[in-house]
Amino acid sequence: MYDLLHKMSLLGPFVRNITNTALNRQPSSYLCLLKQLRDTPPNQKISPKISVVGAGQVGISICAFLIQRNLARHLVIHDIRYDWAKAEALDLLHASCWLKNPHIEACGDGSHTKDSDIVIVTAGARPVGKDRSRLLVMKKTVEILKLAMPKLIELSPKAVFVIVSNPADVMTYAIQRICKLEKHRCFTTGCSLDSARFRFLIAQRLKVPTTEVEGYVIGEHGNSAVPVWSSVTVGGVPLVKVVRDLGTSMDTENWNNLFKDVTQAGASVGNIKGYTNWAIALSAVNVVEAMLENSGRILCLGTDMQGMNSIGQQVVLSLPCKVTSTGISHVLQLPLTALEQEKLHKSAEVLMKAQCSLEL
Repeated sequence: MYDLLHKMSLLGPFVRNITNTALNRQPSSYLCLLKQLRDTPPNQKISPKISVVGAGQVGISICAFLIQRNLARHLVIHDIRYDWAKAEALDLLHASCWLKNPHIEACGDGSHTKDSDIVIVTAGARPVGKDRSRLLVMKKTVEILKLAMPKLIELSPKAVFVIVSNPADVMTYAIQRICKLEKHRCFTTGCSLDSARFRFLIAQRLKVPTTEVEGYVIGEHGNSAVPVWSSVTVGGVPLVKVVRDLGTSMDTENWNNLFKDVTQAGASVGNIKGYTNWAIALSAVNVVEAMLENSGRILCLGTDMQGMNSIGQQVVLSLPCKVTSTGISHVLQLPLTALEQEKLHKSAEVLMKAQCSLEL
């Protein structure tokens, strides 16, 4: 009976009403766990033509990983500096014999991005100086994207747009608002990277492989990000069962100090290198891989989360999402403690203030 209800729950609201009333059953665990985004089309198989917009350090790192992992058989490198984009494309093509002969082309005006399945947007202004806050560069970046995005959307009207441009949450909001893109197919990698850093640092402290640690960081991809300590497991064991008062002011082991390293991780690398590229590139490529795999992987991504976790306003922030070939299909209904819920709403307020300052 459970299998039958589970399958019927996937058919839509009409069938869900039947299962809940005519059969007098409680909603299935699937519906309790995952909340569907509106305007989400059925899953579709895609033949991946992928365009990467912006041939800077992050953009080219994404290109290299896409090709090396054999995820893009047709890759377009788009940058207004056409000669630069062409040189980067040639640099990769010179290794074609080791890369299964991918189709890679450069583009300066956007024309070659036509009919892309996935467009990864990395273009924008870079943080400079000692204060590398993502929110300080948003106005310059939004002006760049206002010029670039309309043509990209016109040429690839059915594409999924993955936003990496900083500040990623606010830029995703701006693009959704300016270009009228649906939230399931215009989203940011968001706290996917923060969650990876979180898992890495916990694993280091406990001297276990990172793959043995699960846990989420939600909210802003930035200073107000929220560690969900209640979600952390190590080898399947909830860390809250092991560490008393984990993540609170009463935590005698000071695990919150570890999370400060998560929020400062990008700056600590960027202050030396002048930029970060490898980890954020792999974060974006992991999203693409999940889409092409189409298995419903759960990743912490950012989109308009109005209606999720008691968020009443249209604000782009990160929560765990189910990823399919068409983008985000559902948002995981992550149980939060009262403290985590309070911090999430404070993060939403920070992002709302940033969004409003754009005056779109």
